[in-house]
Amino acid sequence: MKKPICGILDFGFRENSLNSLLKLEDVINSTVLAENLGFSRYWISEHHFSQKSLAWSNPQAVLPVLASSTRKIRVGVAGVLLNMYSPYHVATFFKMINNIYGNRIDLGIANGQPSAYTIRCATGREVLDKGRVFEDKFAELIHYLRDDDDLYGDGTGLVVPPFKGHAPEVWSLSSSAYRSNERVIKLRVNLTRSICHEHSEQGVNRDRLQQLRDDFFTTHGYYPNVNLVVGFICDKSMQKARRTAEKFKSAGPYLNLVGCPTYFQEKILEYQENYGIDEFILYNYSVESSERNLAMRLINKALQLAA
Repeated sequence: MKKPICGILDFGFRENSLNSLLKLEDVINSTVLAENLGFSRYWISEHHFSQKSLAWSNPQAVLPVLASSTRKIRVGVAGVLLNMYSPYHVATFFKMINNIYGNRIDLGIANGQPSAYTIRCATGREVLDKGRVFEDKFAELIHYLRDDDDLYGDGTGLVVPPFKGHAPEVWSLSSSAYRSNERVIKLRVNLTRSICHEHSEQGVNRDRLQQLRDDFFTTHGYYPNVNLVVGFICDKSMQKARRTAEKFKSAGPYLNLVGCPTYFQEKILEYQENYGIDEFILYNYSVESSERNLAMRLINKALQLAA
């Protein structure tokens, strides 16, 4: 069995005593620590809450800061709520920033629905289009990222700079074991499956995942990248981890893993075997900076991540 690979997902939630900019500073420090400890990726989410000390709403404003503060760790957004935006503008931003920062930017796409007030402010409409419209916008985004020659045409079209530059890694985000499979194959993108988001499916469905891999390989000649988002609390002892987890009872089954480093290692290896996945994106429910940083250090030691 391969040694697991782990990245971090950060919503920007921190203790309430910190204002927005101090929370952002802590996220930057956390990203640097994750890089030094050998984590594979550091992803930040898009969310729009009515919270005065929210660290960010649009993660695209934060992404260049994280990329500038690091050297080798992949950084990205998981995920852009594409139905609120123009695929063209998303493509122009992410393609450019990916080439500025050494082809280490990840672009995760989600079919999320923020509050009605947010939708009205962002789009001037009351609701977002769903279903086929999202699929069409996703395909349009991929077109802008990859099809330089078709877009340019005979010189009367357009260029998404840099021409012939590297497109970012694109990830389709899903809380289902199979809902994104057709999209992943059709658009030739990677898959992130979450078991820690609200309403996410908790079943393993390893056979469906293997079928996706096989069908993707048949179509494209190589396998897609697939990772699993896991919600966790990790501390030096089981008792300390459970004490912290008591604050997040409302998370229910979506707080997937609570325990000490030994237990954490056992569960991650179990997930690796059951799901057939080598990379995990870890979402720490704790909002205390000291607890979060300690958890990363404990995980680094338990899983022997390559720094």
